[in-house]
Amino acid sequence: MKNLYLFFTLLAGCLLPAQAILNSRLGRQTGGALVGALLSFLIGTVCLLLANSFINGSSLVSLKPGRTSPWYIWLGGVLGAFFLSYITWVNQRQGVALTFILVVCGQIFMALLLDHFGWLGTVQRSITPMQLLGVVLILVGIFLVKK
Repeated sequence: MKNLYLFFTLLAGCLLPAQAILNSRLGRQTGGALVGALLSFLIGTVCLLLANSFINGSSLVSLKPGRTSPWYIWLGGVLGAFFLSYITWVNQRQGVALTFILVVCGQIFMALLLDHFGWLGTVQRSITPMQLLGVVLILVGIFLVKK
């Protein structure tokens, strides 16, 4: 089962560059990167509403505000909007391969910091020498892709 998760996670990662290209094209056709990102979020929202209505039934109706939760848990949508808008805009300027190797590097860098320090409620896991080697290899990859 663990290998199946790895495989589907890899497939999910494969969707991001295609999404960026489609959103960029949508933005060019409709008035810019922000419009493309907005329409993408709108379509995604409709899809999620439908999926939730079929899978979770009444979960949206019984949605309870997170009174005891930290305020920053609501920022995921803001970060997603920034990410999608920026990627929609930038991949047209620097290419999809360079854009996404930089995205992957940023994701790994931030993930290591989140794990190492236990930020945002994650379980604390110290950075290992092998993980640092992985970051170095990704930085080498950025250099090679940029060349």
